[in-house]
Amino acid sequence: MRLNKNTLYVLLHLLSGGTTASEVSKKMPELDIRSMQRALERLSDLDLVKRSGPSNGPSYAINYSSLLATEIPDKILEEESRPESFFNHGLIDWLREAPTRQFEQDFGNKHATPDIGHKISAKELEYLTVELSWKSSALEGNTYTLLDTQLLLTEGVKAKNRTEFETQMILNHKDAIAFIIENPDSFSGKINLAAVEELHRIIGCNLGIAPGVRKRLVKISASNYTPLANRHQLRENANKVLEIIDRFADPFLRSLMALCLIPYLQFFEDGNKRTGRMLANAILISALGKGFSLRKVSARELALAYLAFYEFNSIKHLSEILHTELA
Repeated sequence: MRLNKNTLYVLLHLLSGGTTASEVSKKMPELDIRSMQRALERLSDLDLVKRSGPSNGPSYAINYSSLLATEIPDKILEEESRPESFFNHGLIDWLREAPTRQFEQDFGNKHATPDIGHKISAKELEYLTVELSWKSSALEGNTYTLLDTQLLLTEGVKAKNRTEFETQMILNHKDAIAFIIENPDSFSGKINLAAVEELHRIIGCNLGIAPGVRKRLVKISASNYTPLANRHQLRENANKVLEIIDRFADPFLRSLMALCLIPYLQFFEDGNKRTGRMLANAILISALGKGFSLRKVSARELALAYLAFYEFNSIKHLSEILHTELA
């Protein structure tokens, strides 16, 4: 059963706090009552919401175990008229209590046997450093080519037709990877906020990015998602995010949670996706001796995967991307 536009927009309003048809109707006055009922029935049939209460006025609650694995159509993610969405405390609270075994069945890395304790070789590290520094920067609009990046990081040769800002961004990635290699214990066990903040500080060094918790509201390009604004809530939820990551023993799932939740929280004023990518790599490198560069994914594909998570709380797209990278 396909999820059409009306159904997905109703879902967005439920994710934003609506619990009944009448509450959602106030947000979607253009939708007649029969269409609203059909949308809610479809969400219930797909087990994306749980229905409770009297038949003439039921309440609806999000079923996150199904929603996380739901395919969100690209066409909907590209619709500029999508309703606004907000930081979902319900999602975070659910992730803190969700059965980890079910997560392993649904999202675990089924196609690879984890090589726990394997140490990354010098050659593997050089390859990863070049590819990750290049691709992570390219995803932020950096115009360094892969060859430019290799010459900069291995030979110290700066590309003549690139800006100092772009050069610094590449070098910061190299320094962040060096920090990960030098501090494996910071990422193999319980992760503390100070280690994440240090990764971010390195990523943003000399790029005009203030370190630490942001002091202002941020908006995400091409998204209708509004992150938290309150600094105390940001710190509180940063600790919750790290608790969620630490709940999992599987390095792949720990990495996936970092890739999703660090950008979702938007703890920093800028560089959140880069910090999420580096933390996700740090977890895998420290546990398995391997990382990922996202070389196989296009900027558009990754942007749509993040939109699916930011707005609809589906990690299906991001999970598939990470699986492909580690295959």
